Amino acid sequence: MSPRHLILHNFWLKFFSIAMATVIWLAIHYSIHEDVNVNQSLRSEYIRVPVSVKTVLGDKRVFRITPDEVVVTAVGQDDALLRATRKEIRVDLDLTDFNAAEPATKELKAEAPPDIKVLAISPASVEVLQVSP
Repeated sequence: MSPRHLILHNFWLKFFSIAMATVIWLAIHYSIHEDVNVNQSLRSEYIRVPVSVKTVLGDKRVFRITPDEVVVTAVGQDDALLRATRKEIRVDLDLTDFNAAEPATKELKAEAPPDIKVLAISPASVEVLQVSP
């Protein structure tokens, strides 16, 4: 076979194959670089946050919560984590339907700004005791 025949035989098929291989290689190459840049700008931070109690409006009961502060593991951009304060990241304890005379364990829920993701709350639950009716 002549070199001319090797190049020109099914030329458009060969050209299309090389073009597709180049596009796929570029997509993978730039995708890897973007993932590295995104992962480098994210960081996690441990933030100590007080537990906020939610009750029914007008509820005069007093509760003892143990512990009253928890550690939140938050992930986000450096600037978002620096801007975040203890007021922006909240840990709530819903006691609207709590009616127990003895200590009970309740799960916590976290709220954070949209650019921060809460990975974990430590401890994830607290002990609640109603002190006065």
